Amino acid sequence: MLEASEASRMSISEDFLKREDLRSHLFRETWSTLIPEVFRDVPTYYDRGNAVASLGSCSRWSATFANAIHAHLPPGAKILDVCSGTHDIPLRLLALDPTLDIHTVDGSVHMTAEGQRRARERDLKIDARVCDAHVLPFPDNSFDAVTLQFASRHLEIIKAFKEINRVLKPGGIFCHNDMLRPASRVVELPYLAFLRFSVWFTAKLFGSSAESMKCVGYFADAIRHFYKPQELTELLKSPASSTSKTAAFSPVLCRTTSRASRRPRTKMAWLF
Repeated sequence: MLEASEASRMSISEDFLKREDLRSHLFRETWSTLIPEVFRDVPTYYDRGNAVASLGSCSRWSATFANAIHAHLPPGAKILDVCSGTHDIPLRLLALDPTLDIHTVDGSVHMTAEGQRRARERDLKIDARVCDAHVLPFPDNSFDAVTLQFASRHLEIIKAFKEINRVLKPGGIFCHNDMLRPASRVVELPYLAFLRFSVWFTAKLFGSSAESMKCVGYFADAIRHFYKPQELTELLKSPASSTSKTAAFSPVLCRTTSRASRRPRTKMAWLF
């Protein structure tokens, strides 16, 4: 008889399993030691740093993401923002609908403190917890929507997807917005080169700590070993990202190719 962990591993292709094992081998130490130091260093200039590194496009991505999520939420919906950082998405959603009940989790006490400061400035309430995104401290079927922005490449993604699926209510939606590995090598090479330069330049410009500077190359490497849009779509459909024996999310929609016309009865994921 198979243990639960063995059965889970057998429900997904060997390619995905090998890649997740490689990601863990390559980045486990960075995730556990250096990334916490980065997020200790950057909270006060995080938004400005993203604006510089993305040539001003980061805020537009987030605004588009928040508007698309809001269009499919009922008033008073209960939402979880995973790896919330400085609460960018929750603050945008509450600006669109103050009746939303928003909860957040993040592994950094410093990023969370900055997010809570921003919420207080706007007289908004966000229920924030500092915890591991791979072990969410909520019961099954808790949320109408779960959001995840700009963090999936820092996670053991199958574990994270399992937890997200677990806490979503039936009919709930998972909304994901991140930089993925480009599908084309013609795009990937200059894209990663630009990313390396922009992260280095931004770190120098804002006087990042020595520990943060050690992560300059990591951000490009993390994307190089992450998933392309179609691959992430297949991973979300896989039973390995679910706590049950059925597919985790159905359907999985990419914003560039599909839009939902009505709220689904099954759990659904959107990739932005």
